[in-house]
Parts: sequence; structure tokens; C-alpha cells
Amino acid sequence: MSFYEYWCEQYDPQPIGSVELNTEHVAQRSEWVVFLKLIAATLMAAGLFWVPFHFLPLTGWHSVVVAAGIALIYVGLAFFFVPEANTDNLGWMGGMVDDPFHISDDWNRSLMFYNAVLGPGRFIAGTILDVACLLGVAKSDPIPMSDEYYREQMGYQDDCTIANATMTELPSEEEAIANSGMSREEANQERYGLSSARFLINDDE
Repeated sequence: MSFYEYWCEQYDPQPIGSVELNTEHVAQRSEWVVFLKLIAATLMAAGLFWVPFHFLPLTGWHSVVVAAGIALIYVGLAFFFVPEANTDNLGWMGGMVDDPFHISDDWNRSLMFYNAVLGPGRFIAGTILDVACLLGVAKSDPIPMSDEYYREQMGYQDDCTIANATMTELPSEEEAIANSGMSREEANQERYGLSSARFLINDDE
């Protein structure tokens, strides 16, 4: 990075990725897949705990608490924050060579790096939620679908239109009873299976 790259970027801006805030998770429904993910996530979590536990200048239960806290913070950050780089602007030769005239490619490569660093934590968090959904402790978010897929599944045609559609107000209950020509007791009998409350009282006599 240099001031020259930043200066050139002002006159010829290029697309830059972003950091997305993730609050959803579509759970895996296959028990075998969740089981295999749980094994891999357990190994990852053990390694994630061992790194700070081994290198921190602490002993006893202090090292255990601090290492577990660091691991939990990492997993939480990895789940909620997802760096998304714009892969169309990574520099020259697909990112192998830095673009000396733009700084945006540096940011995109940094986002790709952080995405890879947070990947294991995101996998561990997703596995925990998969197990929770499988046990019924949590609920999965619905599977996202595009408008085209939804229209295809519902049988909507591409040429359908609502240009000539009109909206009418539904009649109230009193108007519906009056238009049907039935008494209120007959309407209640047809709708609820009861003629009146008096019918229930007399039924016990």
C-alpha cells in the first residue's frame, strides 16, 4: 500500500468487498453429516484451544480460562462477521501481482485472507448450531430461495400480471348472515356445530 495507490484510487475507483453481518444459519438435516462435522469441529476446537493454552505465559486454571475465552471470542466473531472480497478486483494476474495504481485490490486480498482465517471458527459455530437444531434446542432458518425459484415452485407464469386486478372488501359477519337468509342460530349451527349456549344447558336435562 502507498499514498500513490490511494491517490490514483480517487480518480479511478474499483469495486471493493465488504464485511457482512451474519445472523442466520440453515442447519444441516442429515444426522450422518452432522456427526462427521462434529468430529471435525471437535478436532478444530481442540487445536484452537491448544494454541493459546500453550503459548500464553500463564499456568493453572488461569491459562485454561483465558484459552477457552479466546477460543469462544474467535468462534463468535467468525460466525457473525463474514468478510466478502470482490474477486473481480484482486490485482494483476488474478492477485499474484499487486496493482500499483489502486489500493482497492489490497483491501480485497485482505478480506480474502481474513475470510480464510475465520473459516475454521465459522465451521465450528455452524456445527454447534447443527447439533442444537438436531436435538431440538434451536430452530433452523428457512432455506433462502430466489424469486425465480419461488415462482417456478409455485407455478407462477412469467407473463402473469396484476394490472387489471381489483380489490373488494369482504362482507362482515352480520352482512354474511343477512345475505345467507339464515338466522343467527342456524349460522352458528353450520359454522360451529352448535345452535346456542342454551342448547348445551338443555342437553344435560
